[in-house]
Amino acid sequence: MKIVAWSVLIVVLMLFAVKALFVGYYRIPQNGMYPTLPAGSVLFTIRRPYSDISAVKRGDVIVFVREQNGQRYNYIWRVIGLPGDAVQTSGESLILNGQPAVRERLADANGKSVFRESIGNVSYEIAFDPSASERPPDVSVSVPPDHLFVMGDNRFNAFDSRRFGPIPFSSIIGKKL
Repeated sequence: MKIVAWSVLIVVLMLFAVKALFVGYYRIPQNGMYPTLPAGSVLFTIRRPYSDISAVKRGDVIVFVREQNGQRYNYIWRVIGLPGDAVQTSGESLILNGQPAVRERLADANGKSVFRESIGNVSYEIAFDPSASERPPDVSVSVPPDHLFVMGDNRFNAFDSRRFGPIPFSSIIGKKL
């Protein structure tokens, strides 16, 4: 009986160590990543997933820390632009390095239009809410070295790089498993 108790204790301690060192857990508070991660869903991440910025891939869903008004906040957005990329957004359009993102309309759900967006060989689902009262600003930016341009999948309901600019690579704390 003593061996079983010690075995259970060791397994529990190992699970806590794995979570503390390698795996992150986040509950999604709002719909900025809808339809990929609707509000209330749970996201598991691998902590410190990249050895350097060249390992980051367009389309990765990342967690990063951003300071605002003296507070640190975790954000969960999708990588759209890599260092050196030219990113332009205007309304619903996204142009990356002179090439418009390709979109295929999939459905209308929860008052939003859902599309499959493709940039090169990467594709994922995004949403637009035609009734959104405030839309993100139009931007045209060249992503600086060691920075990334990130966007929420719910394009009219995301506080992302269109509002605060590209993020530093050093701010990344996790990547979606």
